[in-house]
Amino acid sequence: MNFTPLSRWLLALVTLPVSLQAMGQESERKGNLSAVSQVVSTTTIHALSNSYLSSMMGSMGVFRWRLGDASPAAPGGGGLAAAAEDSPWSLWATPVRSTFSNNILPITSQGAVTLAIGGIEYRDDGPWMGGITLSMDQLNANTQTLSASALTTAELSGNGYTLAPYLVYQMTPTRAFDMSIGAGRSTLDYVTASKSTKPVDHRRLASVGVTDIHDWGKMFIMLKASHSVTVDKIVASTGAEDDTMTRLNQTRVGAQLLYPGETFSPFIAHYRLFNRLHSSGGDTQPVEYNSTGQWQLGLNMSSGGFFGALVAQRERDRHQLRVYAGYRY
Repeated sequence: MNFTPLSRWLLALVTLPVSLQAMGQESERKGNLSAVSQVVSTTTIHALSNSYLSSMMGSMGVFRWRLGDASPAAPGGGGLAAAAEDSPWSLWATPVRSTFSNNILPITSQGAVTLAIGGIEYRDDGPWMGGITLSMDQLNANTQTLSASALTTAELSGNGYTLAPYLVYQMTPTRAFDMSIGAGRSTLDYVTASKSTKPVDHRRLASVGVTDIHDWGKMFIMLKASHSVTVDKIVASTGAEDDTMTRLNQTRVGAQLLYPGETFSPFIAHYRLFNRLHSSGGDTQPVEYNSTGQWQLGLNMSSGGFFGALVAQRERDRHQLRVYAGYRY
């Protein structure tokens, strides 16, 4: 069939909306969704480490002598709550609020993670302490996925939990080795301009670390080295072809300088991070720096059984602001 120039123009005009719609569908590239949800796993594993170490040695980084030692108190003064004198079992709880901004292309995100962590632990007169924690999490984030053809924006929210046992070996009153392993899941809502899905994040995490603290004039310096692994697998509601996975191996080595006070103890810290990221699924894969520095500026607070901290954390193209608060009895 031969078309006149006018008929060809009319045919193109009729099919233009269909062509534009197809182009729009092609341009909305799927990012690796687990790269965004992994912020819950990394925030959880660091909050857990801070929480159970504080339960043994003091309040959120304010280290103290072990309960029952005849030595005078180390930074922050005091020891565990008096209930620990009567029973080797104790309970603790910590809410954590962390706002974050990740500007590492091609998948960027901004939002907040809220955690409610509770733990039960056992400790007798020996150097070992162990327990188990339950962490409830809530995530709210805006994400951007940049591909060669388009920028896809989305909203991601979700609720979930992580169950994590831990074990700490206190070699001296100011030196400890800690380890933990955990697993959990979150149910997510993922909304873009063209669709809404409800994927599920299955997470696994593990960490080991060693902490040592020394006098430095009127201040204390805390040395810390740790290695953590977080694995997030997103099972999409639309089919296995949309499943994504990220695995982050991170080694962190550095020091924290603390000025102890009766109630408030400011600190500054610097760590070197060594990352190895593996990802699969999705059209666009996340990127992580192999090595980067991390600065922290914070304030620890402690009064009786109450403890807390405010921490501003910054590294290359990423920053967080975290607030801890809790009670131990």
